[in-house]
Amino acid sequence: MQAAVQSIQWTYAVFWQFSHQEGLLVWMDGFYNGGIKTRKTVQPMELSPEELCAQRSLQLRELFESLSAGETNPPTRRPCAALSPEDLTESEWFYLMCMSFTFAPGVG
Repeated sequence: MQAAVQSIQWTYAVFWQFSHQEGLLVWMDGFYNGGIKTRKTVQPMELSPEELCAQRSLQLRELFESLSAGETNPPTRRPCAALSPEDLTESEWFYLMCMSFTFAPGVG
């Protein structure tokens, strides 16, 4: 997915999958390739643009998981390179929110 998104210079791509258990189209995977407002990393070396995008996609997924855990799980200590909501651009927010979307058959 990363190679396809970067080769055609899309901001992001989302892969949806039908969940037979839920009867819904749900988030399966995605890749973010857009602008970055705040760069957070714990790695001392420089990363290639491809590595930065892959890292950002992972950070966005971790932020979503952290936010969606809400009150069901006690807060856990997040790594120092973890994103906060105020670190995001509008396109990052949209990508993040897509992770929560579900679609019933015939909707969307």
